[in-house]
Formats: sequence, C-alpha cells, structure tokens
Amino acid sequence: MKQERLYYNWDTVTTKRKFSENQLFFLENIPEAVPVPDQSTLPRFWVALDEFHKHPSWKEVLKGYYDEFAHFIRFVVCGSARLDFLRQSGESLLGRYFLFRMYPMGPRDILSSGDFDPHSAWVPGKKIPLDDPDEAFKEAVGQLISLTGFPEPFFAGTMEFYRRWQDAHISLLTSEEVRDLSKITDIARIQLLASLLPERVGSPLSINSLTTSLKCAHATVKNWLDALTQVYLIFFVPPYASSLARSIRKEQKIYYWDWGIHRDEGKRFENFLAVQLTKAVSAWNECGLGTFSLHYVRTKDGRETDFLITNEGKPVLLVEPKISDAHLDKNLVYFKEKTGAKLSFQVVMKADGLLSQKAPSVFVMDV
Repeated sequence: MKQERLYYNWDTVTTKRKFSENQLFFLENIPEAVPVPDQSTLPRFWVALDEFHKHPSWKEVLKGYYDEFAHFIRFVVCGSARLDFLRQSGESLLGRYFLFRMYPMGPRDILSSGDFDPHSAWVPGKKIPLDDPDEAFKEAVGQLISLTGFPEPFFAGTMEFYRRWQDAHISLLTSEEVRDLSKITDIARIQLLASLLPERVGSPLSINSLTTSLKCAHATVKNWLDALTQVYLIFFVPPYASSLARSIRKEQKIYYWDWGIHRDEGKRFENFLAVQLTKAVSAWNECGLGTFSLHYVRTKDGRETDFLITNEGKPVLLVEPKISDAHLDKNLVYFKEKTGAKLSFQVVMKADGLLSQKAPSVFVMDV
C-alpha cells in the first residue's frame, strides 16, 4: 500500500498562518480526497501535527478531522508532556486514537532506516536469535551511553554541546514545565530535589530521607516527585513481590530519562538499560503483544536483580547489568528459580563478542 507522509509543526509561523486561512490546509498536499472508504485499495496518507495541543480547541478540531477523513488519512499528533496531561481533560477523543509514547533513542533507532514491524520484533517467549555479535550495534550502544538518546545532543556529537543541552533541559523541566503542569510554585526546592536524586538511582528510594534533606512534609515530596515524573525527567520501577518471601514490596527505584546525568559508569549503564527495557515494554503493550510491566526484585537479606519483566503478572525475563564482570551473578540464578522466569540475561558492558549460556535459559552476553 502506497503511503504519503506530511509533517506540520504548530510552533512555526507558516503552519499557524495556513491553519488560520484554511483549517483543512493539509488537503492541499494530498492529490485527491477519497469519498468512499475502501480499506483494501486506498492509499493511506499520514498527516503529522506536532505541538498541535497548543491550539485552544485542538481536541474539537481533531475530532472533526477524524470523523471526516479517517477513511483515508491517519493523523499523528505528537507533543510534550502537556499533550499527555491535556488529553486526559476536557473534550473526549475516546475511540478515535491509540496512545504511543516517544522515548529516547535506542541502538535500533540509529541503525535501522526501515519501519518498525511489531510482528517480527522479538518478545519474551520467542526463540532467541543467537547471531554473532554485531559490531555496529555495539558501537551504537557506546555512542548512546556517552551522548544520551535525545536527538539534539546525540546528533551534535560533542560532549560540550551535550553538557550545555543537559543544563538547559533540566532547568526547563524543573521550572516552566513543572509550573505549567502542576501549579507548583516552590521552584527552588523542586530543583534542589532534582539535584538530590541522581545519587539515589539504582537503589530503593526512601521518601523519608528526602523529607529530612528538603525539610518538608512527606506528601509534599511525593507531590514533587509526581510532578517530575509528569514532565518526563524521571520514572520509577516498582518492586516485584507477588510470590517471593521476604521481598521488598514498597520502595520503588528511580531512574532518569537522560541516563547521561550520571558520571558513574555503573549507574549510567544501569539507567541506560532501564530506559531501553521500559521502551521495549511500552512498545510490546502498545502493539497489543501482551500486558508487560517492568520491575526490580530484591529481598530483605540483600539479594537483588535489577530488572524483571512480567507479562500478565507472570515473570518472563530477568536482566542484570554489569560493567565488566562476566562471571555469572548467583542472584540471577536464584531469582530465576524463585520467580519461574523463563529467561535470564546478564548484560556486560565491557566485553567483546561474549555470548555464553551458563545454565538452562541463563545467558551472559555483551551489549
């Protein structure tokens, strides 16, 4: 099926002017309107409207677009955290859209120029492709770990630009975005909170310890953390405790979407994997391949594996990141037996050509 793609950014003067003159301006670039819906023969046109949620009546306009043109045009509406917030209030678009989340880039985003095919993608339960290590993939991982997965610093390609971009990015999210979305006015202390969080990445987060540092109530810190989550500065990975004795059941782990905030390479690599696994889980769910979720698993006596993926509540995949240690982590085997997960991977950052099966369905591999 032939596909034509058109992109319009609401932040540009040109798009706003075209819209003010003709709300159906995008039809000017579509050869002909198709009056009869015939899914088997129609060309499928894609119209991307970026930042369109900044228009005061964006939902009403989109509803009209969908009802009139859905038989031959697919609309892609993308934007910032405000879009996710605003879609949950006001006019309903129920039944007219699917929600897809955009994440920082991964290795396949850099290496692949083709469209994503959910039916050929690997998911837990499929046979593992035991191919030779891909040097291009490993190089892409190295670039991403150094320069993060956000397009601007990655394609700029220098640490100098990345540091400047990172400072501006954090400042924007913890001031304007937080203020606009949450009505929080104590910007100074929420920025202090953001500065305290990187050192807590990779460990169960104690809100009580933050209340002491910030000298404010537990509920206030919780509200601020929720705000930083809403603006996509941080995200949480909850513990898995369904069938494990003496497991941690309450404290969540915290991670940054920009893993480059860590100077410690161990935390940076763990945070990188947390983002990539969250991205995979989200893609599998959005494509209807299952009901996946990401957790960590830890017991009160200190046993821990950093990541556990479940499908419909059942453990399917354990992942433990290591910087250079290729010796099998005993906790990985322990939790595989205790949770019944089908697969376990120990992923080693500094290893070349490593892929070794250490036990049934337990692998040690490089990136």
